[in-house]
Amino acid sequence: MSIRPARTRTPALIRAVVVAVLVLAFVIPWTYAHIAYSWPWKEKTEGDACTGKYYVTQYDKERTISLGTLSDGRTVYMGSTGEVSMGREIASFGLSVSTDTDRSAPLGQAKGLHRGDSATIEGVGTFTLKEAHSDIVWFTPNPGKALFCFNPDPTFTLNNFAQQGH
Repeated sequence: MSIRPARTRTPALIRAVVVAVLVLAFVIPWTYAHIAYSWPWKEKTEGDACTGKYYVTQYDKERTISLGTLSDGRTVYMGSTGEVSMGREIASFGLSVSTDTDRSAPLGQAKGLHRGDSATIEGVGTFTLKEAHSDIVWFTPNPGKALFCFNPDPTFTLNNFAQQGH
C-alpha cells in the first residue's frame, strides 16, 4: 500500500479568490462612478436653459477668473464647480472682490444650482446654470466645471473674455 500525500490546491484557490475580490473591488466602484457621474444620461430639460447674454466658465479649477469691475472700481473674481450627480447637473459659484487695500473679500455665492436655476448678485448680474460636467471620476465624485449664462447688471463692466450668448 502506498501512501501519497493529499494534493493541496488551497494556495491556488486562495490566490484566485484574492484576485477575484481585488478585481471586483475596483470594477464595481469604477462602474458605479462612471454611470452615476460621467455618462450622458443627464436629466431631461426641454429647450435651452440659458437666459443670459454671455457665457462664463472657469477653465482652470485652480484659479478664479476676473469677471469684471463693479461701478466703484473693485475687480470681481469668480470661482465655480460643477458635477453630474445621479443624472442631475448641479453647480455652485462664488464671487469675491479685490482692491488695493483688500485682496479678497466675499461678494456673493450660490450653492447647489440645478440646470436652469438662476442666482442674482446685486451690482454684478444674474447667473443661470446652462450645464455642468464632472471631472474624471474613479471612486468619488470630483468637482468639475460649469457653464453659466450671464446677464450683467447695467452698472457692471464685464471683461472682454466672455463669449456672446444669444
